[in-house]
Amino acid sequence: MNRSVFNRLSALAAVAIMMASCGITGSRGNGDDNYFSAFHTFRSQKWDYARPVEFTVDTLRDSVSHGGSLLLAVRHTSGYEYSNLWLELSYPINDSVTRRDTVNLILADDFGHWRGHGTGPSLQITDTIARDFTISKGMPLTLRHIMRVDTLPNIEQVGLVYLP
Repeated sequence: MNRSVFNRLSALAAVAIMMASCGITGSRGNGDDNYFSAFHTFRSQKWDYARPVEFTVDTLRDSVSHGGSLLLAVRHTSGYEYSNLWLELSYPINDSVTRRDTVNLILADDFGHWRGHGTGPSLQITDTIARDFTISKGMPLTLRHIMRVDTLPNIEQVGLVYLP
């Protein structure tokens, strides 16, 4: 099995384990399976500031879901040069207002130890970035890195997960 396939399978397994531990794989029998998740892979492991990642909510059972948690998942290599990742999350509040939230995801502690887990040079970290979040079908969620460099190297994948 080549490394690329192994990394993708590892990431898929990590997301499946996370979803299973949260109890959201399939219907839970109580009708509370109204969740969303989407991921973007950077094929060159580089994230250009001028190319924000946009996710469109398309998998909700209901048209609107209130009061859930929004999680951010990031996969990076051990060659990532910074201890954190500053992001801007944009989403519409109504037809004329877009909200922009700044997120500081801490990737390493003060001693340089990675907080994420993984196999080989890939590390994945997931953190809650919003609680009591409202999401709706068709809603665009846009992520942009706001680091001090135009092109951020060693970022493999970013994703958003909404848990009701």
